[in-house]
Amino acid sequence: MRLGCILIAAGLLAACGQEREAAPAEAPVAAPAPSEPSELSSALEEEPAPLPADDVDYQTLSGYDSTWYVSAGWPGEYPAGFAVLDAGISAPAWTVPNGDREADASCTLPQFANYQLWNTERVEGDDLRFFVATKTFPVTLNQNASVEYISDGEIRKLELTAGDQLTFLRYLGEGFTVLSFEGVEYGINEAELRDVSDIGSMPTVEDQWVRVTCADGSQPWLLYAAMIELDGVVPSPMLAYGESWDIAPEDVEQVRAEAEANRLAYEGLEPGVLE
Repeated sequence: MRLGCILIAAGLLAACGQEREAAPAEAPVAAPAPSEPSELSSALEEEPAPLPADDVDYQTLSGYDSTWYVSAGWPGEYPAGFAVLDAGISAPAWTVPNGDREADASCTLPQFANYQLWNTERVEGDDLRFFVATKTFPVTLNQNASVEYISDGEIRKLELTAGDQLTFLRYLGEGFTVLSFEGVEYGINEAELRDVSDIGSMPTVEDQWVRVTCADGSQPWLLYAAMIELDGVVPSPMLAYGESWDIAPEDVEQVRAEAEANRLAYEGLEPGVLE
């Protein structure tokens, strides 16, 4: 069986990401560890993949206001995705991808398609585009701190004072987030801020969008949160880092069972328990 041992669905990892991890916006090269390695230098060894190159102005295209940070790609060391297990799925779709709008179109999707950043055959064949809109929020320092961040492949220090306020922009992966301070964006491991700020006090709110090609050739936008609520659609299964394909017909029932088991585990239920 091609699927082998399926890891927990990317959708659940994304949901857990609110107490989580991140990486720098320009995916620097790991710096040599100092004699007494910090938590950040250790994290460099597991740095997430760079954001996909994309020249689309998603902020303008989507119409999200300035309280949202809009950028290419989906967050997470294992980015979320969704797989279409059943035939004839017609999904709610948007001509303008903005969470304040109602779906104004529908899109019939091919059975077995897996819409995930690493599924390069599907990404290239259907000309998929991924972006995420993240609701920004302030992060306030409660004490003076020298916070490590990554720039040009090196670990540097950002000197902050109690009362200084950063702005949370987006989660990346592997413990890293993008935050801004005085108009400059920094890739910072959340562990650097956990004990010196209120970064854990606000939940992360994000809309994950993908432009797809429908059966009729149209290219509207689909919202991840809406897709995984549809019968016959499940969060993408993951095999290993960087690996993703469309679903083989013989693997459909295993993928469906794994998705249900993951859902129950996330909700704290045992398989077979009535809801």
